[in-house]
Amino acid sequence: MDQLSSEKRLSLAYLICVITGGISSISTGIAWNHWYKTLDQCIDKNCSCIIYGQHTMSVFLGGGQSPCIWVTFGPLIYILFAIALLCFHGYRVLFTTKSPSGRSTRTMLAKLDTGESVQIEAISQEVTSHLPTSYWATVSALSLLFFIYSLVHFAIYLDGYYQTCHQYRSTLEKLLRLHGSVLPVLYNRLGCQGVFDFMDYMQPDSGRAYRDGIINTGLCLIFGISGACINWISFLLASFINIRVTMFNNTEM
Repeated sequence: MDQLSSEKRLSLAYLICVITGGISSISTGIAWNHWYKTLDQCIDKNCSCIIYGQHTMSVFLGGGQSPCIWVTFGPLIYILFAIALLCFHGYRVLFTTKSPSGRSTRTMLAKLDTGESVQIEAISQEVTSHLPTSYWATVSALSLLFFIYSLVHFAIYLDGYYQTCHQYRSTLEKLLRLHGSVLPVLYNRLGCQGVFDFMDYMQPDSGRAYRDGIINTGLCLIFGISGACINWISFLLASFINIRVTMFNNTEM
């Protein structure tokens, strides 16, 4: 894979990171802001987070504030990194130089003695200026770091999502006064999207908070999780390309 092709693929990977990272951060922030005051009913700590929610005998509480800060604002760090490299590689791809190279072809001329002519043709090839191996090695290390960072971000987000889903099933059992053969439907068949739909319409406001309308909480969180998932995959691809170019440059030295 030549350097120009690598930079085109890297530009696409970083662009995807910027877009999906922004979607993940915004959609998570919408859900967190919507439920912030309703879920924050702890006495001695902040428990306003929509993920890692907790079922209690009296009210449904949110998780600690730290996970929501992490999943909402965590993508901003690698978004800035992706924007910087997107601008750098995107500029180089858009303004590539044309480098002349030679190509020789052999053609037979009919009805001549024994002669053979060699025709030299000049062609133009689009290339980007050479980047040193030290650059590719540094970016490889950074992209690997952000791959791990985004993977941890996704794992925490997904785990918190499923914990809130699981905990709210117990709250639904209490609110709907379910018992008997209905419980396996609630705990084994009802998907998390359905659980969050019930939460949107049935979760009562707290005494000091009133939610402004109804949002699709499950969809907001799915957007956030999907964006986080695409992010670590994109950084994995970028890491692979950067490492491959680094190894290729080392073999040429």
